[in-house]
Amino acid sequence: MKKILLLVLILISSISAQKVYYGDIEGDIDLGLAPYVKRIVEEAEQNTADAIIFRINTFGGRVDAATQIKDAILNSKVRTIAFIDKRAISAGALIALSCEKIVMTPGASMGATTVVDQSGQKQSEKYQSYMRSEMRATAEKNGRRTDIAQGMVDETIVVPDLQDDSTKLITLTAEEALKFGMADTILSSVEEVKEAFGYKNASLIRVE
Repeated sequence: MKKILLLVLILISSISAQKVYYGDIEGDIDLGLAPYVKRIVEEAEQNTADAIIFRINTFGGRVDAATQIKDAILNSKVRTIAFIDKRAISAGALIALSCEKIVMTPGASMGATTVVDQSGQKQSEKYQSYMRSEMRATAEKNGRRTDIAQGMVDETIVVPDLQDDSTKLITLTAEEALKFGMADTILSSVEEVKEAFGYKNASLIRVE
C-alpha cells in the first residue's frame, strides 16, 4: 500500500513539475525579434522544459529575420507549438510552419508569403525562388504539404483540391488549414493549447 501511495505521489510530482515556455511573436518581424526567440529556445532547453508555445499574430516583415527565427525553432530540442492568434501572414507563415505543431484560433488565417519590398511591390524571381524553397523545406521537415506551402508564395502553383486557378496566392482559414493538414487543431486560448497537448498542469513561463 505504501509503495502504491509513493508511486502516486511521484506521478503527481512529475506532472506538477512540467514547464511550458511561452513567447509572443507579434507585430513586424524584424531583426530585434530573432534574439528574443533564440533566448526563449535556449532558456527552455537549459531548464528542461516540456514545450514552447509561440503565440503568433503578424502580417510579416523581414525575410532574413524570419529565417533566423525559423532556424532557431527548427533546431530546438524542446517541442515547439505555434499558436496562431488571428493571423500568420507572409514571414509569419514560415515561422508557424517551423513549429512541430500548429494551432489556430477560430477565424485565424495563414499564408500569402510572396516576397515584397517596403512599398508592397513584388520582388524578383530570385527572391521568390528562395522563399519557395524555405517554405517547401520547412513544411517537409514537419510533415506538412509542400505544395500548399509553395502555393502561399507563388500564385502560379495550383493545388487542385484547394483551388481551381493560377491567379491567387494561397491563404488558409483555420478550418481550411485543419482540413488540408497545415494545422493540427483549432483552439481559443493558451490554456486550451496546454491541455490539448498534455500540459494542463504545467507551469507557464512567459519570457518578456
